[in-house]
Amino acid sequence: MERNDVVELFRSFDLSDYESKTYSALIFLGPSKVSEIARESKVPQSKIYEVLEKLMEKQLAEVYGIRPKEFKAVHPNIALKSLLEEKEREVMDLKEKMNVLATFLRQTNSRAEVMEGVWTTKENGWKSFINRVSDMFDRSQEYAYVVSRDFSWSSRLAESVKSCYKRGVEIRTICIGAIDESNYNRAKWFNDHGVNIKIFKTAVHPRIINTDGKEILLRLDTNPTKKERFSFTSIWSKDASLAKVIDTYVKSLWKEAKSMNFEKNPGLQKTKL
Repeated sequence: MERNDVVELFRSFDLSDYESKTYSALIFLGPSKVSEIARESKVPQSKIYEVLEKLMEKQLAEVYGIRPKEFKAVHPNIALKSLLEEKEREVMDLKEKMNVLATFLRQTNSRAEVMEGVWTTKENGWKSFINRVSDMFDRSQEYAYVVSRDFSWSSRLAESVKSCYKRGVEIRTICIGAIDESNYNRAKWFNDHGVNIKIFKTAVHPRIINTDGKEILLRLDTNPTKKERFSFTSIWSKDASLAKVIDTYVKSLWKEAKSMNFEKNPGLQKTKL
């Protein structure tokens, strides 16, 4: 395992970039002075004390000597165990929230009076879905989370994405599966227009759009692995409790997803939009 792989591993435990680099440096250096830690980690001298304090708060580092003052890493087998347990608790909490969502959807399907936010689309359903996404982007004020597979694109959606960027609305997209030749060009377009993209590898997952934690749109495919056009059901809602569950879920999913570096994958691009 290379040094960068170690740093990336620590990031997966929700450590910041500086924290990951500093903790990695402490492991490789052993007990060291602050100046040595800053040089090895490449963290600015002006930030290193603050980062070390945060690592000590998380019980990942401790003071080794007083004169001269040195720091050392708490062994990963001990330090990361508590972080792993915390992640396991988050996963359990997430499963509970998804059970709440499943219950809500079953209740929705059994009560005609709350069916206003549900519609089934065929034929031109794809365009209707994208237009609904564009409307949500246009109303967003702070952020939007998207769970996508194909990075569907339209001129209307493109204008909404550009508008979000100009207004300072952050769009984060989680690609379920992989970015390959079939979707690279569209994904690259979104990336080039300010959309942050990560990858979460899973074969089956509903498409989700969540804006500001207040408005959600779910796409439930009849055949989630099929690539061709087909009918699907879309559920749109501003219900506060449902929006909260989805908001918590996609934010957790974002933390678990892996970053995508388009600069390292230029060979996939074949055509331009």
